[in-house]
Amino acid sequence: MTDTKGYTYFAIKTENENFGLSDFDSYLTIKPTNFKRKFENGKTPVCTIWELSSGKLTNPYFFKEIEKLIDKLENHKSELIGLKNENPEFAYVLEVVIFLGDESPGLHFSERTIKFMNDISGTIDCDIYNEK
Repeated sequence: MTDTKGYTYFAIKTENENFGLSDFDSYLTIKPTNFKRKFENGKTPVCTIWELSSGKLTNPYFFKEIEKLIDKLENHKSELIGLKNENPEFAYVLEVVIFLGDESPGLHFSERTIKFMNDISGTIDCDIYNEK
Protein backbone atom coordinates (compact mmCIF):
# COMPACT_ATOMS: atom_id res chain seq x y z
CA MET A 1 0.00 0.00 0.00
CA THR A 2 1.28 3.45 -0.93
CA ASP A 3 0.60 6.21 1.59
CA THR A 4 -0.81 9.52 0.49
CA LYS A 5 1.61 12.20 1.64
CA GLY A 6 1.79 15.94 1.49
CA TYR A 7 1.95 19.18 3.39
CA THR A 8 0.25 22.53 3.65
CA TYR A 9 1.80 25.92 4.15
CA PHE A 10 1.13 29.62 4.11
CA ALA A 11 3.77 31.64 2.27
CA ILE A 12 4.66 35.26 1.84
CA LYS A 13 6.67 35.71 -1.34
CA THR A 14 8.59 38.70 -2.65
CA GLU A 15 11.08 39.44 -5.40
CA ASN A 16 12.84 41.80 -2.99
CA GLU A 17 16.05 39.94 -2.09
CA ASN A 18 16.95 42.64 0.46
CA PHE A 19 13.84 42.02 2.58
CA GLY A 20 15.19 39.77 5.33
CA LEU A 21 13.78 37.89 8.28
CA SER A 22 14.32 40.84 10.62
CA ASP A 23 12.22 42.96 8.22
CA PHE A 24 9.39 40.43 8.44
CA ASP A 25 9.81 40.37 12.23
CA SER A 26 9.26 44.14 12.34
CA TYR A 27 5.73 43.55 10.97
CA LEU A 28 4.83 40.08 12.24
CA THR A 29 4.85 38.60 15.73
CA ILE A 30 4.37 35.07 14.33
CA LYS A 31 7.57 33.23 13.40
CA PRO A 32 8.00 31.17 10.23
CA THR A 33 8.84 27.49 10.15
CA ASN A 34 11.07 28.22 7.16
CA PHE A 35 12.64 31.31 5.62
CA LYS A 36 14.79 31.61 2.51
CA ARG A 37 16.11 34.72 0.86
CA LYS A 38 15.99 35.08 -2.93
CA PHE A 39 19.02 33.44 -4.60
CA GLU A 40 20.28 32.21 -1.21
CA ASN A 41 21.50 29.01 -2.88
CA GLY A 42 22.80 30.58 -6.08
CA LYS A 43 19.94 30.48 -8.57
CA THR A 44 17.36 29.38 -5.99
CA PRO A 45 14.99 30.18 -4.53
CA VAL A 46 13.65 32.48 -7.21
CA CYS A 47 11.97 34.67 -4.59
CA THR A 48 12.30 35.45 -0.90
CA ILE A 49 9.86 33.22 0.95
CA TRP A 50 8.53 33.37 4.51
CA GLU A 51 6.69 30.12 5.25
CA LEU A 52 4.49 28.67 7.98
CA SER A 53 4.16 24.93 7.33
CA SER A 54 2.31 21.92 8.69
CA GLY A 55 5.40 19.82 8.08
CA LYS A 56 5.29 16.50 6.23
CA LEU A 57 2.01 14.62 6.56
CA THR A 58 1.07 10.97 5.93
CA ASN A 59 -2.52 10.05 5.02
CA PRO A 60 -3.73 13.41 6.36
CA TYR A 61 -7.16 14.93 6.45
CA PHE A 62 -6.09 18.05 4.55
CA PHE A 63 -9.14 20.07 5.61
CA LYS A 64 -8.11 19.72 9.26
CA GLU A 65 -4.48 20.67 8.52
CA ILE A 66 -5.57 23.77 6.59
CA GLU A 67 -7.84 24.80 9.46
CA LYS A 68 -4.91 24.45 11.90
CA LEU A 69 -2.87 26.87 9.76
CA ILE A 70 -5.73 29.36 9.60
CA ASP A 71 -6.15 29.05 13.40
CA LYS A 72 -2.54 30.20 13.80
CA LEU A 73 -2.76 32.94 11.18
CA GLU A 74 -6.08 34.50 12.21
CA ASN A 75 -4.54 36.04 15.31
CA HIS A 76 -2.09 37.87 13.04
CA LYS A 77 -4.53 39.04 10.38
CA SER A 78 -4.07 42.76 11.07
CA GLU A 79 -0.27 42.33 10.94
CA LEU A 80 -0.50 40.54 7.59
CA ILE A 81 -2.77 43.25 6.21
CA GLY A 82 -0.34 45.93 7.45
CA LEU A 83 2.61 44.17 5.81
CA LYS A 84 0.69 43.89 2.54
CA ASN A 85 -0.38 47.56 2.68
CA GLU A 86 3.26 48.62 3.05
CA ASN A 87 4.46 46.08 0.43
CA PRO A 88 1.65 45.59 -2.10
CA GLU A 89 3.90 43.56 -4.37
CA PHE A 90 4.10 40.75 -1.78
CA ALA A 91 2.13 37.60 -2.62
CA TYR A 92 0.26 35.62 0.05
CA VAL A 93 -0.37 31.99 -0.85
CA LEU A 94 -2.03 29.11 0.96
CA GLU A 95 -0.45 26.05 -0.62
CA VAL A 96 -1.61 22.44 -0.46
CA VAL A 97 0.72 19.78 -1.88
CA ILE A 98 -0.58 16.21 -2.23
CA PHE A 99 1.31 13.13 -3.40
CA LEU A 100 -1.48 10.63 -4.10
CA GLY A 101 -1.10 7.11 -2.81
CA ASP A 102 -3.77 4.42 -2.56
CA GLU A 103 -6.07 6.78 -0.67
CA SER A 104 -7.54 9.64 -2.64
CA PRO A 105 -8.20 12.44 -0.17
CA GLY A 106 -10.86 15.04 -0.66
CA LEU A 107 -9.85 18.66 -0.72
CA HIS A 108 -12.19 21.13 0.92
CA PHE A 109 -11.81 24.76 2.00
CA SER A 110 -14.08 26.20 4.65
CA GLU A 111 -15.85 29.51 4.20
CA ARG A 112 -13.61 30.81 7.01
CA THR A 113 -10.44 29.88 5.09
CA ILE A 114 -11.68 31.46 1.87
CA LYS A 115 -12.76 34.62 3.71
CA PHE A 116 -9.42 34.87 5.53
CA MET A 117 -7.42 34.52 2.32
CA ASN A 118 -9.67 37.05 0.60
CA ASP A 119 -9.36 39.51 3.52
CA ILE A 120 -5.55 39.46 3.27
CA SER A 121 -5.59 39.51 -0.56
CA GLY A 122 -4.15 36.01 -0.79
CA THR A 123 -4.59 33.09 -3.15
CA ILE A 124 -4.95 29.33 -2.74
CA ASP A 125 -2.84 26.92 -4.79
CA CYS A 126 -3.07 23.14 -4.88
CA ASP A 127 -0.44 20.86 -6.39
CA ILE A 128 -1.51 17.24 -6.74
CA TYR A 129 0.92 14.59 -7.95
CA ASN A 130 0.33 10.94 -8.77
CA GLU A 131 2.89 8.83 -6.90
CA LYS A 132 2.04 5.67 -8.86
